Amino acid sequence: MSKIKGHFFRGVGKILDVLLTFLIVIVNIFVDLFSAVRQFFLLILSMGGCLIILILLNPLSWVAIGKSWIFPIIILALIVPALGSVSVSFLEYAHYTVTEFFYDRANHYLYGKENEFENISGYSHAYWQKKERERLKEEEERRKRREEEFNRRFRDFGGFTWTTFDNMEDFEEFFGSGNFGGYNAGDYQRYTGQNQGPGQPNMGMGFKQQYEKSCDALGVNYNADKYEVKLAYRKMAKKYHPDLNKEPGAKEKFQEINAAYEFLNDSNIERYKNMNKAN
Repeated sequence: MSKIKGHFFRGVGKILDVLLTFLIVIVNIFVDLFSAVRQFFLLILSMGGCLIILILLNPLSWVAIGKSWIFPIIILALIVPALGSVSVSFLEYAHYTVTEFFYDRANHYLYGKENEFENISGYSHAYWQKKERERLKEEEERRKRREEEFNRRFRDFGGFTWTTFDNMEDFEEFFGSGNFGGYNAGDYQRYTGQNQGPGQPNMGMGFKQQYEKSCDALGVNYNADKYEVKLAYRKMAKKYHPDLNKEPGAKEKFQEINAAYEFLNDSNIERYKNMNKAN
C-alpha cells in the first residue's frame, strides 16, 4: 500500500512539475514579447515627438485606433509585462512548494524517508527562506564585483582601496562622480579665478604664473614631467583629503591640490616646456 501511495504522489508531483514549468516558460515568453513591443512603441513616440502628440489629442484618432488591431496591442504591451512578472513569481512559488511537497511524500512512502515538513505551509516558508538566501548571495557577489572594480580603477590614485573607507556610501561619495571627494571644475575655477574649463589658461593671472602656482601647490619642480606630477598628487591627495585628515584647513588644501593637478595636464606641461625652449 505504501508503494502505491509513493507512486501516486510521485506521479502527481511530476504532472504538476511539468505543467507549472510549462506555464512559467509561456508567461515568460509573453512578458518578453510584450516588453519588446512596449519598447518599440516608446521608441516610435520618442521619434515622432510632437506629431504623434497632436494625433493622440485628436478624438477622431482615438476612434480610428480603437477600431484597429493597434489598440489591443498597446493595452497588452502596457499590462502584460507588469502582470506577467507577478504571475511568474507566483508560479515559481507554487512550483517549488507543490513539487517539493509531493516528491517528499513520494520518497517517504517509497524509501521510508522522513518528511521534511508536516504540511505544505512548511514548504512555503522554506521557499521564502531560499529566496532570501539567494538575494543575500547576489548582493554579496554584487558588492564584491563593485569592490574589485573600484579598487582596480582607483588603485593608481594614491593607493586608495576599499578598506580606506567605513562603508560603500563613503567610498562612492569620494570616487563616484569621477572627481576626488566631490570637488570638480567649480573648485578649480575658484582656485584659478577663471570661468573656463579645467586645463585652460587663466586670462587674469597668465599661463606661466598659473602653471608655476600649480607646481608650487603640488610641491614639484617647474620642469617636472607628468609622472612626477601624478606621484606628487597621489601623496598630497591621500594626505589632505578631508575624510582622512581632520586638521583645520585640510579641505581647502585638498581643493587647491586637486585644482592644481587638473591644470597640470599633459597639454599644459608640454606648452610650458615649449615656452621655456623658446626663451
